[in-house]
Amino acid sequence: MLVPREEIANAAGQQPAAVSFGELALPLPYKCLLLVTAGVWLWYLNLRVCYACKIDTVQVLKLSGTDNLRLVRESLNVAYKVSFMNLLNYSVYLLFVSNERYFTGLEYLPLLGILLTFGTLVWPSGTQSPGGKRFFETVRRICVGNIDIPHRNNDILLADTFTSYTKVLVDFLVYVTALALGYQTLPSPNIKQELTKDHLKIYNLDILLSMYPSLIRLKQCLHEYEQSRRRNKQHLLNAIKYSSAFLPLFANILIRSNMTGLGIWYLAVFINSCYTFFWDVHYDWNFELFMRFLSNKGGLPLLRHKLVYTSTFYYLAIFIDLQLRFVWVYRLLYADLLPYKEYSFVATILSSLYVNETGNFVLEILEIFRRWVWVFLKIETEYLKSATELDLELQSM
Repeated sequence: MLVPREEIANAAGQQPAAVSFGELALPLPYKCLLLVTAGVWLWYLNLRVCYACKIDTVQVLKLSGTDNLRLVRESLNVAYKVSFMNLLNYSVYLLFVSNERYFTGLEYLPLLGILLTFGTLVWPSGTQSPGGKRFFETVRRICVGNIDIPHRNNDILLADTFTSYTKVLVDFLVYVTALALGYQTLPSPNIKQELTKDHLKIYNLDILLSMYPSLIRLKQCLHEYEQSRRRNKQHLLNAIKYSSAFLPLFANILIRSNMTGLGIWYLAVFINSCYTFFWDVHYDWNFELFMRFLSNKGGLPLLRHKLVYTSTFYYLAIFIDLQLRFVWVYRLLYADLLPYKEYSFVATILSSLYVNETGNFVLEILEIFRRWVWVFLKIETEYLKSATELDLELQSM
């Protein structure tokens, strides 16, 4: 039965509360849905650009039964399906909320959208889709921290992308647990029960969940280190890199317990940012930028000898990675500006980072964008590695 929301408010003895347009137009559950949909489109763009640049993504991911053009078309088809379903879902929400109508099932609309999105990704062409079966097996494997060594690029790309969706994962848990606890998860113009993370902060569940994606990669790195009979130290160093992601999280726990101030958090995030930025540039993208200066070898190129994209793109990618790995610096520089209205919109947004839901949403967008740029160079790097190995095999034959 459909009833006006103000009747629900009056029956509960509540006073109608004003809701901001931003919260009304894009509540927390639909932010999750939007970012997942954006990720599907960004992956399609990754594949489309790689195909245009003659990078063999099928070879990098070791996919069977397909080719690069077919992979691009299938990804575009999935993006259309996901977008259509989620746009329809969101339109239903807007239809009811704009007419100030409410029914209990409305709260489950975003959950339905997320489940349908996951189902479309796993079974893009039905339950018998070979690509869908492989995607499902990959998800199931990485969820417990395992890695298929022959298909390691496939597993690493997905697991690393998962780390960039950490905040989205926490927001999704906030939404699902709120549903389970009977909280209102969607706002309306006449009644508002704000959806916050307070019910997860009691036992620091939001922080513990934030550790999960990094724990997956940590376990994978340690597994590869053991597989190399502890000879390949790069896997061990990579494991330490993912361990450094826990430092800011532990600092947050200490801050919540009033055991320390923000200084320890800034130190922790500085260590993590330095380590991860160096790793992105030197190991993931194989650039010689740092080695050229640290080893005093002037003959080394700033990037590398083999490049597929234009040089401008590589320098832009390094700059973007640097800016977004150290985005927390802007929170430090633009601290305490939120109460003042005379500052610019950009300054206000930068001041809100790590402070409120608007700032957290901006951080989610920036991190997903950073990962999108990272994927271009990661696929290209692995393709050049495999091409070099193939050339060596042909020469030996």
